[in-house]
Amino acid sequence: MLKQNLKLSIILLLLLFAKNTVTAQVKSDTPTPFTDKDMVQLDYHSTVIGDDYTIYIHFPPGYDTTKTKYPVLYMTDGDWNMTVAMNCFNMLRQDYETTEALIVGIGYGNRPNQRSRDLNPATGGPKFISFIEHEVIPFVQSKYRVNDNKALYGYSFGGMFTTMVLFDHPSLFNMIFIGAPGNSGSELIPSAKKYFANNHDLNSRVFLGVGSFEQLTSKNIQEFKSYMENQHCQGLDIATAITPNAGHGAALAQVMQNAIKFAYCKLHKEISIPVKDLQQYTGNYVIAGDTTKGKFKLYTNDNKLYFANNGQLPIAFVPFAKDSFFMYENERDEIFFHKEAGKLYMLYSPLHEKPTRLDKVK
Repeated sequence: MLKQNLKLSIILLLLLFAKNTVTAQVKSDTPTPFTDKDMVQLDYHSTVIGDDYTIYIHFPPGYDTTKTKYPVLYMTDGDWNMTVAMNCFNMLRQDYETTEALIVGIGYGNRPNQRSRDLNPATGGPKFISFIEHEVIPFVQSKYRVNDNKALYGYSFGGMFTTMVLFDHPSLFNMIFIGAPGNSGSELIPSAKKYFANNHDLNSRVFLGVGSFEQLTSKNIQEFKSYMENQHCQGLDIATAITPNAGHGAALAQVMQNAIKFAYCKLHKEISIPVKDLQQYTGNYVIAGDTTKGKFKLYTNDNKLYFANNGQLPIAFVPFAKDSFFMYENERDEIFFHKEAGKLYMLYSPLHEKPTRLDKVK
């Protein structure tokens, strides 16, 4: 935000350069197959199912240069979900402090797609989760640098499958993502009731999402969330998100991004602060040691604290602690207020960058 003017200048220069660039000509008649150096795929024969699968594995940034052990995000429908998940992480880390994960997709490659068999709890679902539990997970844990934090994502038939896994194998995954579950999510509450007939707690982080045009599924998801919250499980963290103006296909990418944001991004929890406490932060500020950038103004309006930067549109500073704030536009950055010798100053702290100090002036 403080560097917005510089960024705008760079963008304008790039646009000017682009306008004056001659269109290049294709130099080869045969296109080169695209490969992602951060992803590998391998064929795997399941002895549990007696069938062959393609396993896709995407390595997080830094995997080859660190000794970090990473959480694992397992995905059904790996043939198409992998690239969506990779792009979700790429986009989200621009705006959020993100925990990176090893992504493992289970698919069929060039073989016949058997998702209607494998992901349906009424047919091959029990065998498929046995394959994941007893073959895929041990393989990944033995070959790659991962920790014990495991998540499972599924959409449509996959959402029915992950619902089954949540209640039939409650300790297998730390997080379960249920996207647009088949049969309009009609199995959600019955599955939960069956589970809670013999159990009193559920230790899991659960996310459910769907497009708003799937009205019955949206209704069932929201009712399921209420039902689960009414069980008062100490170990349960559940969230939902309805993607506006989207049907079953169009909502897939946004549902997945919301699931990944819920699980792997640092999200601040907004708190309420009386406006009289916010007013202590209002006034003019200058960058410490550099008055050439002019003054920056903080003011309150509608019980909110706003930051105005040299005539640009104001941005709300949202409190997550009494003297700590964030911006919904970019949750990677945080703002902290301190006093030194009775004088107030603000630290603007972008992620992985040196904080900028701004002193309050008259």
